Amino acid sequence: MWHRSGDGELARGRRPRWPLLLGVGVAVALLGLTVVLLNRDSPAGHPCPAMSERPCVRLAVAGDTGTGDEQQLRTVAAMQQAQDGFTFDALLLLGDLVYEVGDPERVDEAVLEPFAPLVDEGVNLVPVLGNHDVVSDGQDEILRLLGESHNYYVEYVGSLRIIVLDSNEVDDDQTAWLRQVLGQSPPGVRWTIAAMHHPAYSAGEHGSDLEVREAWSPLFAEFDVPLVLAGHDHDYQRSDEIAGVTYVVSGGGAKLRATGSEDFTAVSESVLHFLDVAVYDDRLEVRAIGQDGELVDQFTIR
Repeated sequence: MWHRSGDGELARGRRPRWPLLLGVGVAVALLGLTVVLLNRDSPAGHPCPAMSERPCVRLAVAGDTGTGDEQQLRTVAAMQQAQDGFTFDALLLLGDLVYEVGDPERVDEAVLEPFAPLVDEGVNLVPVLGNHDVVSDGQDEILRLLGESHNYYVEYVGSLRIIVLDSNEVDDDQTAWLRQVLGQSPPGVRWTIAAMHHPAYSAGEHGSDLEVREAWSPLFAEFDVPLVLAGHDHDYQRSDEIAGVTYVVSGGGAKLRATGSEDFTAVSESVLHFLDVAVYDDRLEVRAIGQDGELVDQFTIR
């Protein structure tokens, strides 16, 4: 089951699947700062048997999708095809939800209508803010329309914890909050991944966001976060393992640009695609899948 804390309720239109424990936000003092912990509610845990042949959680991921055009619809169709009778539990959108200037009046056109075939099946939307979403200062309304009240938060999907960050503002408060959240061990959580818009490591046209890398990558390494997902560059990239962390750029949900290679690059492809993340007790299996169903990349994290 999915739960967002803050208002203590499920977002509208989403059906509960598994029990969860409801908590409340608390304030803690950390490094001289008062940090309000958002979305602390932890799940009771969805059973994830060892050696299971089926994943206990299945996550679809796409970035930079907010065009409302044919390419976005083709990505959604590829997601539907990939489900193969096993519905995704959640859909993580890695920012640039609404092109070009983050107009909340386009949320239906850019998000809700294109992804309706998944959302109507009970797939939970997990939105990340991108740079285009904050251009006209409408990001709070965009998030509200998508059922979220915070620009950075934690989303629980069974045994998976997704830490959603706002890389538009890499400030001390958010970094302190991230450290505090990573220091927690909620019951029932087997895996933790992080998601943001601007990539810490990228060989694409925008390149690496050094502010993100300096502030957050040491924390991902310190707290053993195995997988960090970002968008922004309109391509697919996977890094070599860096201090125990694999960084993936998945910004090819609707737009495409050329990409390159750096000394940290394992795979780099200019291709429209999405990610299929399967969560097992002992591993994460990740596939990058093109719009025609072709396998772009696959890897396993144990």
